[in-house]
Amino acid sequence: MKDKLLDIYKFMTQVLIIFSVTLLFITFNGIFLGEAAKEYSTMFSLGNKGIAFDTVLQVLLSSIVVSLINHVFFSEKIFKNMMALWKSILMIISIIVAIVIFIICFEWFQINLIEAWIGFFISFGGFFLVSTAIMVTKTKREAKKYDELLESYKKRHNK
Repeated sequence: MKDKLLDIYKFMTQVLIIFSVTLLFITFNGIFLGEAAKEYSTMFSLGNKGIAFDTVLQVLLSSIVVSLINHVFFSEKIFKNMMALWKSILMIISIIVAIVIFIICFEWFQINLIEAWIGFFISFGGFFLVSTAIMVTKTKREAKKYDELLESYKKRHNK
């Protein structure tokens, strides 16, 4: 029971982090580009005045979907024998497909605008690089901590 609650807590934390970062990104884009983009994108329907409630809920739903995809690919129940590299590649492809579905369904931007797609892939790539850098840094810190704990344990028990 405690493990399930911890899993739910971790999942909700991930959803809220993705949701918050995405809303901040949309907010800053809206401040600077909102008036020009409101003709082309439902995300910026209010121009630089804010984000519509329906857009906020769409971003929340997309954050849940992205977190679910991440959970599916990195749970040990489904893809336990797959290399982490392949899990990551398939997860990224799945997330891109899911976001493209959101773009089309919610008309986040006109699908025939090449500039919008370029912006999407640049933004997605930027988010991916930043999140990868954070994950690598976190993993290195944790590995260093565990190495230090192991060394400490060895010193205490090898006397």
